[in-house]
Amino acid sequence: MRPSRRAARLPMLLLLACPLLPLAACSDGPPPNFAPLRYDYLPVLRLNVATINVVDNGQPGTVPGDISGRAPTPPDQALRQMATDRLMAAGTTGAAVFTIDRASILHQPGGTLEGQMDVHLDVSSPNGQHAGYAEAHVRRTFGSTASDSDGNADSPANLYAITSQMMKDMNVELEFQIRHHLTDWLVDTAGTSPSAIQQQQLGAPGSPDAAATPAVAAAPAAAAAPAAPVAPAPAAVPSEPNAIFPTGGPAPDAAAPAPRVQSPQPGYLTLPPGTATGTATGTAGTSNGY
Repeated sequence: MRPSRRAARLPMLLLLACPLLPLAACSDGPPPNFAPLRYDYLPVLRLNVATINVVDNGQPGTVPGDISGRAPTPPDQALRQMATDRLMAAGTTGAAVFTIDRASILHQPGGTLEGQMDVHLDVSSPNGQHAGYAEAHVRRTFGSTASDSDGNADSPANLYAITSQMMKDMNVELEFQIRHHLTDWLVDTAGTSPSAIQQQQLGAPGSPDAAATPAVAAAPAAAAAPAAPVAPAPAAVPSEPNAIFPTGGPAPDAAAPAPRVQSPQPGYLTLPPGTATGTATGTAGTSNGY
């Protein structure tokens, strides 16, 4: 009995399908998903200018051998995003220009990636004159691994990793340079420059405003200390004796002293020798016949 035509074709179909099986087994699946590089979670640097422009001179391929265009997020694109997220125009006049001078990734021999970022920020006054300048530079080397030695150093994952590392360094370096070199152009959320010095207007010496300040300052100290008892002033001593009170009179609030006897005690008076004798009686200060 001859086999059917359909059964005869089955072995041939299996032979044709077998070479496709290893190819399906080697498939890596969907490409990895790389998160966008954003920096709006970092502090915003508010500049006292009306506009901020971005100039990109570091596009992929600008430097010979640059492979930054293969990165999921090219370095120059990450720098533009950083300028958008972190630099804010908070003034009414003047202008600032953020320039990307270089944003490259080179594939060095031995499976090493070498990244470089150079940027600078110029500030101009309302009349267009150059008034401030700050620059930042970042270098980063991404070392090779066992898998990178086979030619995978420039994989999307490695390019994304070195770009992320350079951006972390750039955010720190750029903020430091701006705060160090452009301090007078920074303003806080209220629009006040952090370098402004607060002043207090003082009145002229002897004016009521000038006298009010020390009085207010001394008020707490005076209230804190209890009032000391005041001793009574001593009584004034008259320059001449009083005819009624030769000794100055009785002291106030004191008991009156006992009266003093001004005349001698009663007795007899004796005449000097050589005079006529007689009898004299009486009290002190009187006599009979003398």
